[in-house]
Amino acid sequence: MPLLEANSVTVRFRGHDDRGRRHFWAAVDGVSLSIEEGERVGIVGESGSGKTTFGKALLGLEPLAGGQVLFRGSPVTGMRGKALKEFRRGAQMIFQDPLGSLNPRLTVGSAIEEVLTVHKVVPRAERAARVQDLFRQVGLDPEYRERYPHEFSGGQRQRIGMARALALNPSLLVADEPVSALDVSVQAQVLNLIRDLSEERRMAVILVAHDLAVVSYVCHRVLILYKGRLVEEGLTRTVFGAPRHPYTQLLKSSVPDLDDVMRHTSPPPGVGGGDVQACD
Repeated sequence: MPLLEANSVTVRFRGHDDRGRRHFWAAVDGVSLSIEEGERVGIVGESGSGKTTFGKALLGLEPLAGGQVLFRGSPVTGMRGKALKEFRRGAQMIFQDPLGSLNPRLTVGSAIEEVLTVHKVVPRAERAARVQDLFRQVGLDPEYRERYPHEFSGGQRQRIGMARALALNPSLLVADEPVSALDVSVQAQVLNLIRDLSEERRMAVILVAHDLAVVSYVCHRVLILYKGRLVEEGLTRTVFGAPRHPYTQLLKSSVPDLDDVMRHTSPPPGVGGGDVQACD
């Protein structure tokens, strides 16, 4: 049984046509995905492709207009009470804007400790030590826990977001453009951290990104979205090495150094797999 399975997921938003008439349009249109424990899958597409909406829909943060998402075989839609709390404990998200996802009135240590308190996963007397340990895991000085979000750089705030997401020892981490706003040197540090933690914890990762080089470095498999639809999927090195769909070919051509990145990057250890497939 896959850790998470999405079957023909559709998400619609209300909008207006050229004449100002209201209508619904599909931000995600019938996209399917399955991921196993320890596997890392990339969701790639340009801005407006539906990749972020799809990532949120997998965690129940966007309502479905069609399809189904299963976590350990149980439907995510309609979860309530204890089942929902267990799902939230097992599946966490790192948001693209770490500053916007942190409470400016709380120290970052308090923000992380709040997660432990709500889910009651650590005894009260051990929470402070757990917060310090999480800071060390993401490469931050534990003394930083007394600071507020605005006192950190973008890369540091992204690490704080990771520490908060990892506080519950999730089985699945959805990372939405986690390095898009960071300097290249900091990007490498964050991506290495994601890879290392995934391998140490057997944690599945869904990486939402527009940067093919980032996905090539981190992910075993990749899905390519175009205007809300899945157009190609398969092993990352196969899809990026010999893309079959014209849109994937266009994405690759816009990143002239991708071939060089792939030549000098060891592929992630294989988990799961499947041949490249161009989708209608």
